[in-house]
Amino acid sequence: MKKILLRLLMAIGAFILILVINYVIFGITASRITEGTPITSSGSDHTALLVIDIQEGTTGDISITDSYKIQSDLLIRNINRIVSEAHEEKWSVIYIRSEVVNPLMNLLNNTLAKGSEGAKLDKRLSISSDLIVTKRRNDSFNRTKLDQILTTYNTDRLVVVGLDAAHCVKSAIIAALNRGYQVAAIPEGIIAEKEADKLRIIEEYQILGVEIIE
Repeated sequence: MKKILLRLLMAIGAFILILVINYVIFGITASRITEGTPITSSGSDHTALLVIDIQEGTTGDISITDSYKIQSDLLIRNINRIVSEAHEEKWSVIYIRSEVVNPLMNLLNNTLAKGSEGAKLDKRLSISSDLIVTKRRNDSFNRTKLDQILTTYNTDRLVVVGLDAAHCVKSAIIAALNRGYQVAAIPEGIIAEKEADKLRIIEEYQILGVEIIE
């Protein structure tokens, strides 16, 4: 009996170790920001609006982040207005959504699992185009079709909204700057878990050369 119990404890310990190692590797991989190929300015001055990670699993009822849910109504109202204005300005509107395919990560938290309700765009979000990009890392450009879409529309400038200011939004901004895009951010269309963090990060954007649209 003792041997069986010992083997069981060892198996549980090994499984936990595997989960921890997988979590660390996943975090390192997910946070990597791409350099990309520098764009060649088309002279078209075309702008694209990136709407990042407004999903049922982030801002919707099934989100596990209470602060996102609390801020979601105002955030989505603001983003819907921004999308409407972008449509009037003839900007491309591109919706970025996250999904997780790693089975061990989904075992810990399956909120954004591929094919799940949480991986869908938030039903309150105004969808004005069929340009939807699925990503599996923080960087919206990393192994996605975003580069191709922006090239197709001869895009020179990106305006970014969504969440989180400190993570996926920031990663997209840095990746875009790496490629030579002009980048702007609209603070009222961006949230972080804490408002103080958002204000600090917006200042970091400015230091990077991002235009802040009030």
